[in-house]
Amino acid sequence: MAKHKTQPRRVVITGIGAVTPAGNTFADTWKGILSGKSNGKPISLFDASQMPCGVGYEVEGFDAAQAAPLPAAEAALTTRATRFALAATREALAQAKLEKTAEPYRKAVCLGVGVPSTSFAWFSDVFVGERFADPSIADHAKHFPYVLTSLVAAEAGAKGGNTTIHTACASSGQGLGEAFELIQDGSADVVVTGGADSMINPLHIAGFNLLGALATGYEDAKTASRPFDVKRSGFVMGEGACILIFEELEHAKKRGATILGEICGYGITESCYRITDLHPEGQGPIEAMQMAIDQAGIAPAAIGYVNAHGTSTKLNDAVESLSIAKVFAGSLDQLKVSSTKSVTGHLISAAGAIELAVCAAAVNDGLLPPTANLEVQDPSCTVTLTAATPERRALRYALSNSIGFGGSNTALIVGRYEP
Repeated sequence: MAKHKTQPRRVVITGIGAVTPAGNTFADTWKGILSGKSNGKPISLFDASQMPCGVGYEVEGFDAAQAAPLPAAEAALTTRATRFALAATREALAQAKLEKTAEPYRKAVCLGVGVPSTSFAWFSDVFVGERFADPSIADHAKHFPYVLTSLVAAEAGAKGGNTTIHTACASSGQGLGEAFELIQDGSADVVVTGGADSMINPLHIAGFNLLGALATGYEDAKTASRPFDVKRSGFVMGEGACILIFEELEHAKKRGATILGEICGYGITESCYRITDLHPEGQGPIEAMQMAIDQAGIAPAAIGYVNAHGTSTKLNDAVESLSIAKVFAGSLDQLKVSSTKSVTGHLISAAGAIELAVCAAAVNDGLLPPTANLEVQDPSCTVTLTAATPERRALRYALSNSIGFGGSNTALIVGRYEP
């Protein structure tokens, strides 16, 4: 493909779709987030009652056959996360009014995708039963992350190439950033981007419990996730998908698309510190935020809201707060911060996508999402958090942070579109 060699092209959002614990569409998810009501409950997808943390944020009321109908052969290749992604893709494409057949080789896919878990029953059946040559074990293919991306590409008619990214909790933040750059440099005119994940299964919940990353000591499942609160003790797993349509500005204008926001800056770094710990001085997140701000060509003071990664773990919230305080040192008193994970749970590979979509909605609607489940702010988290109810505030720019196990950090800035 010919690449744009001069001025970077402007990138806008023309469609958003979502399936989350807060709602089965993006509009419903946004309403759910603004309500500030936690969706945490005891896990129902399997018996987690004997685990130290047995609560989660599950998608409820989702009818895959209605939201994402597929031929039998393709349906056999889907997981729970795949169906969420396909439903969100259909919603985003419909909002963008983007035809499946339109310019297929100028349309690409770039998604952050989780690592699904094959069921214990499958392992037992195959390995204990030594059924290695049985064709029925091909069911395992649906758990390969690229299958989800390929099905989304087919749904969108995107033949310009597809990319599957897994950098843990930063996966979809990186997916969005790479999509932004594909359009900026002229490699594509449209990119279907975002992320999907569903890790509420015995293997992953047991693993995160053993790591000590999940909430413990909570009295109520709804308040187990409490970012920035002095009593926070760990994150609570969520699931879902969020898909956004990124489009080159002139391409969007030419076809009369409604513009939902403009992607203005992207930063990505690797902390190179520890697999599960942030550098205590905030190295990595600081540089990612600064890169995004520099690319956007704005002053930190122009950003009025940060959707923090805010996992509700002791270390993440304290170090991320320190990072934000350093980057926005000259305008910290004007900046509002919140984490929406207390309403949605931690969507892991889909977290960055839904949180960037929340930033776009906040900028468009002039509403800051509330800080849910906050009773007493930890004094070590020296940022100004949003109120317990939605705050009306005119915003020009908002920033979304994603921080992943392994040290991956991304920051994305979305602005209100102005010609």
